[in-house]
Amino acid sequence: MGSANHPVRNVLNEIFDSCSINAEQVKYLEDFVRQDWVIDKNEAEQLLRVNHALNQNDESCPEWSAFFVTSISRLIIFDMNSPGEIDADEGDWMASMLDKYSIGNKSEKQLMLEIQKLASSIKGKLSDQIQPN
Repeated sequence: MGSANHPVRNVLNEIFDSCSINAEQVKYLEDFVRQDWVIDKNEAEQLLRVNHALNQNDESCPEWSAFFVTSISRLIIFDMNSPGEIDADEGDWMASMLDKYSIGNKSEKQLMLEIQKLASSIKGKLSDQIQPN
């Protein structure tokens, strides 16, 4: 998310240093991600890193959960290659990100529920991690 001296780096560093997030920081990240209306895997990984750093502190900022869930699901479910479903590449990527950054907090649980609800099919290694409804 941005080059080393990009202002969004300052916001990310504040979040990582404090292990907390507030609505103003979420708005800043949201504005950055939505500049081109596309979230890519690098941006999504940063969001997963933020969520990991927050641990259980995600519950103090509902704006974070909403932004996190929408952003990640937009990348893996509502992409142009396989709209409405998670193909094998997306499922493998998401599973590897969860292996690396999973924290089991409320935001992550909401993401998993949203994926189950919205994806018409889930392929790749993520299908092994998603529990049936």
